[in-house]
Amino acid sequence: MSAYTATEMLINATRVTQNQEADVFEFVLNDSLHVIECVQVDALHHGISPVSHFLDTLQGTLFELNHVRVNPRLDNTYVIDCLTEALVAIGVTVHNTPSADSMAVCYRPLGEITENVRFYFDGVGRCVFLCPNAKLKAVPAPRQKFG
Repeated sequence: MSAYTATEMLINATRVTQNQEADVFEFVLNDSLHVIECVQVDALHHGISPVSHFLDTLQGTLFELNHVRVNPRLDNTYVIDCLTEALVAIGVTVHNTPSADSMAVCYRPLGEITENVRFYFDGVGRCVFLCPNAKLKAVPAPRQKFG
C-alpha cells in the first residue's frame, strides 16, 4: 500500500427500531471493518453528536446501511474491496463499481448493491453483516412414535 491508499471509509446507517424512528449514525470503519469512530446525525438541527462509549452503548444494535463515503483524494480501491468482499460473502451482489479515478467514486464508491444490507457490531467493534436474502425453510418435525 502506498501513502495515498485509503484504509478507512465512512458508512451512514439507520438504526432499525420497532417504532420506525429514523436514528441516523455514521461510522468510520477501518480496512478490517472495525468501527473506530461513531457519531449520531441530527437531521433536524443539521448537526452531529459524537457517541461516547459506542462499543458499549450500540453493541448488538441492528443498523441498515444507507451509503458509503470515502476520501476522494486517496486511492480507495483497497478499502472498498474489503467491504465488497464482506458483502459478497453474505450473498450481496455488487454491480458497477467505479474505477479509482472515476468521478463516481465520490458519490457511489461501492457501486450498486442488490439488497438492503443490515449489520451490527460486536464487542470488539467489528461489523457483522447479515445475509439479507437468506431463504428460511420450514423443516418438518420428526414423527413421534406412540405406543
